[in-house]
Amino acid sequence: MLSPTPSTRSSRLAFLKKTDFLQGIESQAFLECLAEEMEELTFAKNQIILHRGDREPLLYFMVEGKVKIHVDGIKMAELSQGAHFGNVNIFDSQPASASITTLQASRCLVLHQSKLQAVLQKHSDIKSELVARLYQRQQQVRATTWQKSVVRDWYTRLQNPSWAY
Repeated sequence: MLSPTPSTRSSRLAFLKKTDFLQGIESQAFLECLAEEMEELTFAKNQIILHRGDREPLLYFMVEGKVKIHVDGIKMAELSQGAHFGNVNIFDSQPASASITTLQASRCLVLHQSKLQAVLQKHSDIKSELVARLYQRQQQVRATTWQKSVVRDWYTRLQNPSWAY
């Protein structure tokens, strides 16, 4: 069950400072602007938040709950409080590379691309750091996806020994 605590700007700010994505960002003004622009959304258990291929450029920050990242029925990861997900290509509007479904009732702070762009216009010195963090995250996800697909292919061959002949 989700906690009934209302999200205030100050509680959002405190939360953002602890997230894996924004931890270490020193610009208080930038973080305050982000906290102001985010929308809080709640999701029921087993609700699909994001479909693979969606083009809506949103970035989600997990306040509470748990979600799974999956591609073609294969679970790639689970995320919980403090993690982020969504369109890691938020700067160039690429389609989402995976689907996200809640494993528990969840609450997220959501940032739309247009609002992020507006904040970055005021704080342009932060943009390169954010792009680098998003790129790094994307590379981690791609490596994990590749590793899981290799394991899946190996397992499939093991189950069908005719490949050896």
